[in-house]
Amino acid sequence: MKMKQTLYQTLLHWLARITAADPGLTRLVNAAKATLSVISSVLTTNLLLDWLDYSLITVPIFSGIVGLLGVFAVFDDTSQKQKVTTLLLALSSGITLTIGAWTSSYFHLSDVAILSVVFLAFYLSRYGSRYFSLNMIGFISIYFSTILNVQFNDLPIYFIGIAIGVFYAYFYKFVVLKNKPENVLKRSMTSFHIQTNLILSRVIHIIQHPDEDESQLRYLNRNVLKLNEYARNISSQLGDVDPYDVWEGITANQLRLYVFDVQMLMETLTPTIKQLKEQEAISHNDVQNALVQLIQSTKNVKVLRHHDVLEQLLEAEKSVQQLRTVAQEINQQEYDEWLFLLRRLNTMANHVIEGAFELHEVRHKNIERTNKEEPTGEPSQDEKQEGLEPTTKKALQALLAGALAIALGYLLTPTHQYWILLSAFIVFMGTDTVGRTFIKANERTIGTIAGAIVGFGVSLVLSGHSTWQVAFIFLCIFMAFYLFNVSYSLAMFWITMIIAMLYDLLLGGITYHLLLARVFDTFLGAYIGFFSSALVLPNKTREKVTDTTIAFLDSLSQYIETYLMGLKGKNTTENLTEIAFELDQSLHQFKIDSESIRKRPARFSRSDIERWLTILVATNYYAKHLNATREQAPTIDPELKETIDHIQAHVNHNIAAISEMLRTKRHQVIYDLEHDRERIERYPDQDNDLSKRIFVYKLYYIWRINQSLVLLAQDMGAPISRPPE
Repeated sequence: MKMKQTLYQTLLHWLARITAADPGLTRLVNAAKATLSVISSVLTTNLLLDWLDYSLITVPIFSGIVGLLGVFAVFDDTSQKQKVTTLLLALSSGITLTIGAWTSSYFHLSDVAILSVVFLAFYLSRYGSRYFSLNMIGFISIYFSTILNVQFNDLPIYFIGIAIGVFYAYFYKFVVLKNKPENVLKRSMTSFHIQTNLILSRVIHIIQHPDEDESQLRYLNRNVLKLNEYARNISSQLGDVDPYDVWEGITANQLRLYVFDVQMLMETLTPTIKQLKEQEAISHNDVQNALVQLIQSTKNVKVLRHHDVLEQLLEAEKSVQQLRTVAQEINQQEYDEWLFLLRRLNTMANHVIEGAFELHEVRHKNIERTNKEEPTGEPSQDEKQEGLEPTTKKALQALLAGALAIALGYLLTPTHQYWILLSAFIVFMGTDTVGRTFIKANERTIGTIAGAIVGFGVSLVLSGHSTWQVAFIFLCIFMAFYLFNVSYSLAMFWITMIIAMLYDLLLGGITYHLLLARVFDTFLGAYIGFFSSALVLPNKTREKVTDTTIAFLDSLSQYIETYLMGLKGKNTTENLTEIAFELDQSLHQFKIDSESIRKRPARFSRSDIERWLTILVATNYYAKHLNATREQAPTIDPELKETIDHIQAHVNHNIAAISEMLRTKRHQVIYDLEHDRERIERYPDQDNDLSKRIFVYKLYYIWRINQSLVLLAQDMGAPISRPPE
């Protein structure tokens, strides 16, 4: 019985981990759409061909390809636009398939046709993603018609296959498994809570077993990073869906603040528990019991998952009070080093419980809104850019890479002259810098090599068993698109195995030499794409990193100004929590944009970017703690208000100066704030008022942010001076 219970608990744990790993279950749903669309398209077309007594295996396969692209190659920003684009795919595929069949009879005319589609795919994307989708399926249609030598008299049956593929893509995407933003938000919050509980369970384990090694803390850190990603994901969804439509009475601001508080509590837990463990505070039974009780009661609160969580909230509030009592009873002079850690943890937990109480109350009372939050306006697209548009640059890069790929294709693999071109074309998709193209080329090559080795072995085992081969292809499709956003290499691994199976089905068998040629062509195409992006009108990675850093600093300036205005008692229209998530997103984008530089083998060439990342991570951490200090500020006198104005002006000056240095490479003067800090920190000495000490604490993270800015400026060679009075 005990063994069954343990097995059941283990199963629940892994089910929770899998659910949490896919926020909103979007990957699962999208992979299911793609797989069902392909299966339905292939089976329906095959049944139709059997009924018509028309034996042509390539038609069901192409129908499946169209069904797949109908799900995954449509990127419009609204559901209505996506529906139109999906239907237009049939027209685009039909026209380009006809062009491919016609031009294949003429010397190199098909090369001109496919290169034209490659150029237009990127060039026309400036007018909307629809044009890229239409040209992408056009590219695949011409590619398919040339490698399989589609004949004119077979085109009508191919058109029927195209129509079937588009029908099923539309059916599964917009009818059966329609993406409802409300459902995605609800599932995302479920994943967020599951991930939170996994972290809390691990923290309880660490507290109860303080003698275990550091691997538990490293595991905890990894899970906190995942939770931050889920929080950003939820915050981004709040621009498309109103939480009121999911949980009556709850506004976007309330939900965003609750998610922020939970995220901050999880971020605070890891370093706090580590320090408490190092200072042997957890060895105190009262402290250990109070911490476990607090974390367990917080874990038990089912916010937004249960209509009546009042008892759970009251229990959690009691645990917060219990930890506060334990902290008060401990000798402050003897244990001052770690007492403040307990207080900080207590404060963060209190914010979460208060936020949960607020969500429960408005949901329970079903408060009618008087004001619905206005959606955030889209950034202006009217700004003119000097030089060629990025889409034009990429179109020219792809055109050059495509021409070279075709030339090498005829030279090296004349029977499959577009293999290299296909690889080069795909490498350009979704990359905006030389560095990102390089990373994608590497990932594509690694995934293809691994997939070729495994696929060759599997195809030999399944050769002659067509039913098993088809079933395996469907499994590979699901795995490829389920893992696509997790790892491009893993996706390519499964896609290469699909190709290995298709070769066996279509070409009557697969050989080692054929698969080796495929790997070699993939390698050539990927790196032709990379070198083309690096040599022809390149978008340099460092320039992109600079732009991302400036965007981060702009959000930081807005954040600090909003915070200090609130500290002075002035109302602002800005939402501090929303800006905090924007900072998080900018930092995440910096990590993505700088990845290729940080992964370079030469340590010296990446050291400055690593340093920048460390400083920006610290700055973001301090900035989020500003929003976490929400106690009421005391009344401030005119002299103190003038000091805060002084601080605000010079922090903004420092941010603007660093942004200017990044743009122009010219040094600017940066101010330290030590004099202002001394003046503020003497403020409570007048009457030892607690509210004044809290006020000093509120500004503590401003000093830390400015210190980070000073470090960043010093690394860039800027002089540091005392600000003018």
